[in-house]
Amino acid sequence: MEKILTLTIGEMREEFETKRLSSVEAVKTFYKRIKEKNPVLKAFLETREEKALKAAKESDERIAVGAQNIRALEGIPMAIKDNFMIKGEAMSSSSKYLENYISPYDADVIEKLKNAGAVFLGRTNMDEFAMGGSTETSAYQKTANPWDICRIPGGSSGGSACAVGSGMASCALGSDTGGSIRQPAGFCGVVGYKPSYGLISRYGICALASSFDQAGTFTRNVKDTAEIVSIISGKDYRDSVCEPNEYINYAENLNNNADILKGMKIGIPKQLKDYEIDEPIMEAFKKAVKDIETAGAQIIEIDAPSYKYTPALYKVIMCAEVGANIATFDGIRYGHRSKKGVSLNDEYAKSRAESLGYEVKKRILFGTYVLGAKNYHRCYHQAQRVRTLLINEIEAAFKQCEAIFTPASLQMPVKFGESLREESDIFIMAANLAGLPGITVPVSMSKDNIPIGVHFMSARLTDKRLFEIAGGFEAISGWKIQIPDI
Repeated sequence: MEKILTLTIGEMREEFETKRLSSVEAVKTFYKRIKEKNPVLKAFLETREEKALKAAKESDERIAVGAQNIRALEGIPMAIKDNFMIKGEAMSSSSKYLENYISPYDADVIEKLKNAGAVFLGRTNMDEFAMGGSTETSAYQKTANPWDICRIPGGSSGGSACAVGSGMASCALGSDTGGSIRQPAGFCGVVGYKPSYGLISRYGICALASSFDQAGTFTRNVKDTAEIVSIISGKDYRDSVCEPNEYINYAENLNNNADILKGMKIGIPKQLKDYEIDEPIMEAFKKAVKDIETAGAQIIEIDAPSYKYTPALYKVIMCAEVGANIATFDGIRYGHRSKKGVSLNDEYAKSRAESLGYEVKKRILFGTYVLGAKNYHRCYHQAQRVRTLLINEIEAAFKQCEAIFTPASLQMPVKFGESLREESDIFIMAANLAGLPGITVPVSMSKDNIPIGVHFMSARLTDKRLFEIAGGFEAISGWKIQIPDI
């Protein structure tokens, strides 16, 4: 059983094609794991076993007919974060507001995954409307870290990270607004990827902050990530920021060869020294730096002084965009509608007050404040100016190096009820502010048996090169795919 749960997409596809394993058998194995572990971990909000087994059976029939009928993800079981629309199925974004909402259409990435033959296991838990970094703000349940059930899995995509990290899914979809995929990936011991802004369509994903949001993946290795991205990326007329790029096979020639690192310049921010870093993370990062140098890469120091403004920039701009996006949630067209309203405005207010959680309300209020007439130029406009300064500094850094290398988080996952330091995600958050691709790769385990991840970021629309760099590092990291004994 454990062997099936740790198979990569490539390995599972080979098992299917050689008839050593069927998709139905694989799906049943994952559901067995879900039934055993989800009551404790609470990664899934809902499973769809009957539909999944039907889809798996159809995949097995296609495989039996012959290779020409086999699609790229034929029969591969995966989990879906609860803010992606699947036609005819529930999508709540882990909020009471959308508790009874049924998606009227498929998200663009869901359409592409269906066409590629993927089998959806169920919806995973998340912070309410993706607002949070621990998956504790979900209106329904708190997801646990699969390596220590007293600790957070990270967020907001903690359910997807936990599902893959615990062996309840072979891969998963997530969304990343400020590190929401890459931080929990590091905490749960899996590969987490956020694309360049505009590479993957956001159509059919419940919006948080439109200039930051991107769909991404959780997988067991870098090549799996590249294979999925080859399928879900590309132009979509329904998302105006999607790049009109030609099809790219991101997995082509991706052999996780450490030779790719020879002669390469890898940048480490000078500002890394300015922040408190948990000792296990610092030890793992220093070892990773030495490994990269041993592989023939040159480590250089880059300087981006505006890194220090990242948390403030993110908070101001993100909350402003939250206020604008949540304004459409009026309780009239869809979602929770209060029965206590005595006027239109009162109904708006009561519908939101009754169904939205504290974190969501807090961000709406702050976003409304920074967009107010008295504060717009002092707060929001100034934040956008400094954001441009940060982007320019990072672009200048990429003239000196091919990738920027940092820890995935500066802090180990905390216990439930405790808070992460504000600056703990500062270096991965910068990728969202600048619209750059980033990927977290697991590197080692702490003495407490908690995974530690490192993060690579590259220039915009150099995602293929990023996969090559991350794959090269993966080959020398010594990390072995494993699932916890929960």
